[in-house]
Amino acid sequence: MAYIVSLSLALLGTLLLVPTLFGSFTAYQIGLFLIYGIAGQGIGYLWGRTGILPFGQAAFFGISAYACANILLHVPSLPLQIVAFVAVMVVAGLIAFVLASVVFKGRADSGPFFSLITLALAMIVEQIAGTATTVTGGFNGLGGFNPVAGLDQFGSLYYVIVAAVVVSTVTLLTLDRLPAGLLVRSVADNEKRLQLFGFPTHVLKGCVFGLSAAFAAMAGILFANHQGIVTPTSSGFLLSANLVIWTAVGGRYHILGPLIGAVGIGYLSAELRDSFVYWEVLLALIFILVVLKAPGGVAGLVHAGWSRIVPQRPGELAIVSDVPAPRAPRTPEPLSFDDTRVQIGPVRILNGVNLTTPNKGVVCVIGPNGAGKTSLLNVITGGLPVVDGGVRFAAKSIHNRPPYAAMHSGIARKLQVPSVFPSLTVSENLCIAMLAGRAGVRDFFTPSALRWCNEAQTELLATPSLPLLETLNTPASDLPQGHRQFLEFAMTAASESRVLLLDEPCAGLSPAETKLMTSIVRIYQERTDGIIILIEHDMSIVRELADHVVVMHQGAVLAEGSYNDIRENEAVKAVYAGGTK
Repeated sequence: MAYIVSLSLALLGTLLLVPTLFGSFTAYQIGLFLIYGIAGQGIGYLWGRTGILPFGQAAFFGISAYACANILLHVPSLPLQIVAFVAVMVVAGLIAFVLASVVFKGRADSGPFFSLITLALAMIVEQIAGTATTVTGGFNGLGGFNPVAGLDQFGSLYYVIVAAVVVSTVTLLTLDRLPAGLLVRSVADNEKRLQLFGFPTHVLKGCVFGLSAAFAAMAGILFANHQGIVTPTSSGFLLSANLVIWTAVGGRYHILGPLIGAVGIGYLSAELRDSFVYWEVLLALIFILVVLKAPGGVAGLVHAGWSRIVPQRPGELAIVSDVPAPRAPRTPEPLSFDDTRVQIGPVRILNGVNLTTPNKGVVCVIGPNGAGKTSLLNVITGGLPVVDGGVRFAAKSIHNRPPYAAMHSGIARKLQVPSVFPSLTVSENLCIAMLAGRAGVRDFFTPSALRWCNEAQTELLATPSLPLLETLNTPASDLPQGHRQFLEFAMTAASESRVLLLDEPCAGLSPAETKLMTSIVRIYQERTDGIIILIEHDMSIVRELADHVVVMHQGAVLAEGSYNDIRENEAVKAVYAGGTK
């Protein structure tokens, strides 16, 4: 909180000095670029946190500017004008939310398509703005209105713009330090892992795009008041491209980056336009240089320098006694496959799997490579479509659902290759895991939820030789392979799910680390009294852990039973022989 207050006060103080130091006309110019900077902040938050690049924010900017102009022309009451302005921002946000949610639902890789859709949206709005003369004034634009409350465009309006900049900045800085902001930052890092934690990422993306559109709408309203006229160019692709460029140069990863880019590059453009013929070439070269040498923009360079001067504080884990219990039901029921078949094109992946697990215990799934072991888990978590048969758990069908639905049924999964959030610290990775399956809507906006760490997680992290407690402030990308395996297991176990799916959790571990992993897997099962389905090739691990063994071969169950039963099974001997470390 101290960081937010100090940064906001520094920003406010700097901007308030502009009219005094440079005069009203310069303040007028800076005000325009601050307005663009507000729209850029929305782009930067969406682009920098989720990896989604919108090319059509000018559509929301322009529509809101036209709406503001019409409100000022036809609504005389100041209170009603304010209400109408807020309604415009809300409607813009809702439209953007619906658009992004629909585009990304079921397709996490729709980023390029989304960018093109937003580009088309800006082009459509610009075309309509040039022809719908009764509403927009056509090609010549819509003018003839006075700023809200009679504000002076070269005086008092500047302070309103500064207030809006502070509000937008404080909003994003605060959001970044809430559980909701942590989830948003994790989207670009590892969307698949976030979905397996039960978070519908298409809704997250929709919320962030909605917020970005609301910021563009606020900027558009301020723009109409500032300029006194709205033309079709305020809603077209050229402005959208400029907003993206200013955001990239200033820095899309920092809240102040778009403001720096808009004011710096925008003001430089205004100064050079009449005195330097090749000013556009110069700005293009600056953009290319930043993209190639400083992807984090100017703000990124400043932040990196500051981090070298002021070291980060070591991470801490605080035990919070009132951590909510998992929301998923914990009924002691088996998980069952009923003649489950999966086929993609001509390739049969699962060929009539019939299997019912025990109500509790460790079920080890073994078999040759390509036998369908991982595909079995993919079916449970929605990664593969079932064409016939089904999968049931707790008296409900759980196949052919989105991946985030698995956690809602009490099913957590660790992937074959360690799947963590690489740019986040170990502590932040564990925090997201603690939110999974527990947090309600209010919790995402409660700072204390970032400190959730129940007794079971604390005991796990305190396990002798477990290499996580001393690396809490280390980015997960800096951890060696073995440590990432333990981190992902700790994250998966944090949900205390009834069913835990582990795909070769000991892969890449040393014999000592394998012994440790085997021990904590057994401890977890005994603590939760749940079901663990574990894929493994090392027969010594199977012998140590398995309460029940399932052998897969050619997409079907070849045999199942105790470890001794499987070891003596002649059909198993004919197709499979596992090794040990």
